[in-house]
Amino acid sequence: MKHTFRYLLSAALLAPLLSGCGSKDQSATEEPIDVAAETTTEVPAATETVAETTPAETGTASAAATFDLSKVPVSTANLGRFPYVSGPKGYKFPNPSDSAYYEFDRSYVYDGKQLIPVEGKVLRRQYRVIDEAKKTSELMQQRNYETLIKNLGGVQVSSGELPSEAVEKVGRDAYNKNGGGISSGDQVDTYVIRQKDKEVWIQLHPGETYMNINVTERAAMPQQVSTIPADELKKN
Repeated sequence: MKHTFRYLLSAALLAPLLSGCGSKDQSATEEPIDVAAETTTEVPAATETVAETTPAETGTASAAATFDLSKVPVSTANLGRFPYVSGPKGYKFPNPSDSAYYEFDRSYVYDGKQLIPVEGKVLRRQYRVIDEAKKTSELMQQRNYETLIKNLGGVQVSSGELPSEAVEKVGRDAYNKNGGGISSGDQVDTYVIRQKDKEVWIQLHPGETYMNINVTERAAMPQQVSTIPADELKKN
């Protein structure tokens, strides 16, 4: 009888211990399953993020480059007075219609890729040879202005024929109004002089019998009109 009682008592004491061991084994097998499930859901999220950012990065890298004026060296040369360059020796502009000066207007300058609108002080001149027997070649005209402008600290932006595509892009009527007598298909040499307080664009269309020079100094529009005071309105 005593042995039976001891056996029952031992069984009662061991039951909770065996139950505790069983619960530890079960929790140990469930924990790795939860971790595996979380890892699986994170991978697609990372893949979606990469796919969303790739088109934006590609678009930024393929943006078309334009002429960068900030890369032009700053000149400290004494330019003299506007329009800064003269006509070639042996040429003149005999008629008032061959020269036009505007305190403020727009010019289209060709940078080798496209026409850029530049607003400010504008002078447009067409020079004609005085003596047909003493014409200068186009090459001589080009080299003369190239040497002069580079000595003033300027740079040549482009040299070549003005393509009709560039004119059509800005509109033929708008260009003809502000093109300074240079038409599509014409040879045009474009220069720019950058100074601390100036930005001067010079375009040359060489020619043995006649040639065009257009000078544009970028500037803000001078305000010339205003409101009428009340006292003056009463007088009218």
